[in-house]
Amino acid sequence: MRPWLTLLPWFVSCLVSQAATNNPSTDWFQRAGYGVFVHYLEDLQNDPQQVHSLGRETSWDECVREFDARRFADAMGEAGAGYVIFTMHQRTRFLIAPNATFDGLTGYRPGEACATRDLVEDLYQALQARNIPLMLYWTGDGPRTDAKAAAALGWKDPVPTSYVEKWASVVQEYGERYREKVAGWWVDGSYAFIGYDDEKLGILARALKAGNANRIIAFNPGVQDRVRPYSRHEDYTCGEQSRFLDQPVARWTGGEQWHILSYLGHDRLGNYLGAGWGQPGVRYSKADLTEYIAEVNRAGGVVSIDVLLYRDGGLDRSQLEVLKALRPGLAAYKTQPPVPPGNLAFRKPARLLSLDGSHELPVNGGGGDEHLAKLGVDGRMNTTALAANEWPWTYEVDLLQPHPVHRVKVTFAPDGYATKLQIGLSTDGKTWLTVASADNLEGKPYACEMTKSVPAQFIRVSALKPDGADQKGAQMAVAELEVYQ
Repeated sequence: MRPWLTLLPWFVSCLVSQAATNNPSTDWFQRAGYGVFVHYLEDLQNDPQQVHSLGRETSWDECVREFDARRFADAMGEAGAGYVIFTMHQRTRFLIAPNATFDGLTGYRPGEACATRDLVEDLYQALQARNIPLMLYWTGDGPRTDAKAAAALGWKDPVPTSYVEKWASVVQEYGERYREKVAGWWVDGSYAFIGYDDEKLGILARALKAGNANRIIAFNPGVQDRVRPYSRHEDYTCGEQSRFLDQPVARWTGGEQWHILSYLGHDRLGNYLGAGWGQPGVRYSKADLTEYIAEVNRAGGVVSIDVLLYRDGGLDRSQLEVLKALRPGLAAYKTQPPVPPGNLAFRKPARLLSLDGSHELPVNGGGGDEHLAKLGVDGRMNTTALAANEWPWTYEVDLLQPHPVHRVKVTFAPDGYATKLQIGLSTDGKTWLTVASADNLEGKPYACEMTKSVPAQFIRVSALKPDGADQKGAQMAVAELEVYQ
């Protein structure tokens, strides 16, 4: 055999393990626009203390047999889902499909850990009939909370290479079984802080693409300040965020398809604490979520929406009603007026902050839609952004990337204006430059023009006064913030 032929398997392996920059395999994903993410787990759908279980508890194997894949697929069709991301497991030994490799490594018998029903196959068949691609949720940390499985695979923190190799062999069996039936993976628990590095991510990536080199994958680095690439082995950003706020500048970021994942349900512990995964209710209106997805799609990004899944395959009704409104809403949104000429702040992410910017404030009016932060950059002077709980406050807009800023203009609502304010600019959201200060204002629009353009990505308007009731003016309400080069 020629020497170079002995290197061919290694060369092919390297090609498969490293995702292509601007990978065209993500084209279908980008065209989908948005999809639905669900948690289906033993400690949710099979725990009578959780609403997801409908009060039932059985063996895990029976729980999986009871799941109505057709009912679920029908709901996804109603939701207009461009794809579905479905969990296979999380932390425990309980998986939704048979796996001889897992049973062989751990000593569990069929049905004790891996369900005897192949729910992945049934999901594929039901979703395929509605032309909805199936993606799956996997993890890098595997069954670490199951003492028997964790010991058998050699779990430690930091995670050793031997553990990753064994766990990768489990998902490789699935990949080779399902081939083109599984369009992608969203991989949790592959964090650097538990020992994952480029080599270990590469081992897992090769296994995740077994049976289908075009399968797209993403590794979760954990919640970051914004959507960012993580590994050269992924095709799209994992994008886990505690709310839908961040937006892409363009389709690709660091050579990866821009993608965000957050949840529709209410937070269990208050606003934006990251505890709303798989929870009931809705924290976005139909119009609000439609507008957000439209702006992300306009730039080439993709949105995944986490919702509550019941044991029988049904969805939370209030969430389904929001999802059903998205496709027609997005179609209508295409007829909206274009971006006002030159205004860099139009429909960019905005926040209601404390005066010093150290923490976010709730929306004035009990968290309804009347004074949302986005209403200060929506191009309409008859809507307003207004914070609650603290009288002086700061309005911040993220331009998504640095621009040379020459002019900033703020228009107040008729019944709420700052009498003393400051305008600050920043390129990183940490170091701020005050470019304008004004006092004794009387409610008219305020504009500042710099003699020389200042590079900035973040813009802040801080209302220093009035700082309480019974003063000239009233609590600042921002009708529109405009930013120009």
